[in-house]
Amino acid sequence: MDTIIAQQEIVSLPQRGRVNLLHFHQGMVLLVGADAVGLYRDRASVDDPLANGLIGYETIPDGLRPAYREGDGYVAEQISGYVALYSGAVLFIRPDGVALYPDGQNALRDQHRCWLIPFPPLS
Repeated sequence: MDTIIAQQEIVSLPQRGRVNLLHFHQGMVLLVGADAVGLYRDRASVDDPLANGLIGYETIPDGLRPAYREGDGYVAEQISGYVALYSGAVLFIRPDGVALYPDGQNALRDQHRCWLIPFPPLS
């Protein structure tokens, strides 16, 4: 059983096209698209046109943008907090947020981080 991600789905969204949605056990949803990643409070927030519930949004640098693969979307591998994209880039779900790294070795060493979407404060 995965301790962080409860389920993953591939959906088509207006203005975004196909995306991977990774549902956290606590309810947050990580959206992975061709050119950007978004973190939302819950699944309903993903569809909100006013972006209520959007926690953070970052673009994926050109050289790290993944290709879409039928059946898998943009995610090549997902094990707990480690999310490998088809470009070789890695999203690492850390205690403080979701970070993008150019590859798995940099993610495991916390080197050359591209960005971090911080988790909201606990209330």
